[in-house]
Amino acid sequence: MHVIPGLTRNLLYLCLPMELFYSKTISDGGRTLDADESGHCVRVLRHRRGDTIHVVDGHGMLYRCTIVDDDPRAVLFDVDEWVENYGSHDYWLRMAVCPPKNIDRFEWFAEKATEIGVDVISPVFGDYSERKVFKPERIERLLVSAAKQSHKGAIPQLDEFTTVSDFLRQPHEGLKLICYCDEATGKVDIKEALAACPQSKPAITILIGPEGDFSRAEVALALERGWQPVSLGDSRLRIETAAIVATAAVYLTFSK
Repeated sequence: MHVIPGLTRNLLYLCLPMELFYSKTISDGGRTLDADESGHCVRVLRHRRGDTIHVVDGHGMLYRCTIVDDDPRAVLFDVDEWVENYGSHDYWLRMAVCPPKNIDRFEWFAEKATEIGVDVISPVFGDYSERKVFKPERIERLLVSAAKQSHKGAIPQLDEFTTVSDFLRQPHEGLKLICYCDEATGKVDIKEALAACPQSKPAITILIGPEGDFSRAEVALALERGWQPVSLGDSRLRIETAAIVATAAVYLTFSK
């Protein structure tokens, strides 16, 4: 059992089958898939004892494993080797987004942001938000599914729902960008703000407001706390579209 480095790891990326499995316990020595993953592995994909499967731990590790018991309720496997930082990106990104009234749109954002590359998703609600109730269970499942589908070893963290004001008062390392509609002194294009970032694994937090935009009090607090106002261009964008544009801007700026 060994770590796969460098070139060998890159070749493995190209050779992997499409399906990945997820285990919360593999990094702590667990050697079974849960009931849902086991059923999919055995009943749907028809894997059997002796087959090779690939399992991610949600924290960046990919494991190549061999099935030793194909019980559809609890697949048992041995770990043969593993890859560190599988499907990782060259930045750390937190997207703080006010969920719109139609929660399906936030779910779409969460799924696509995971596929592009995001580390933390922070649902927040502002003074003018139409949605002030948030249930995380379905979105947590979507994050797992999207990470597996896009071959990422890390699953984004989903923060607890909080107010924009409380979020702004929290400490945030690195570049802090806030996107809103009203004109602001010192507002720059997001590409310009990102270009000024260090190129070595920068930490970036981007805040996207609700349908009614941020209140004057929220904007004042953001500026007081050192947030940089940025523009996403001339188009007027829905919440989830703005969040994806910002996520993609970071990805395209820092991906090699």
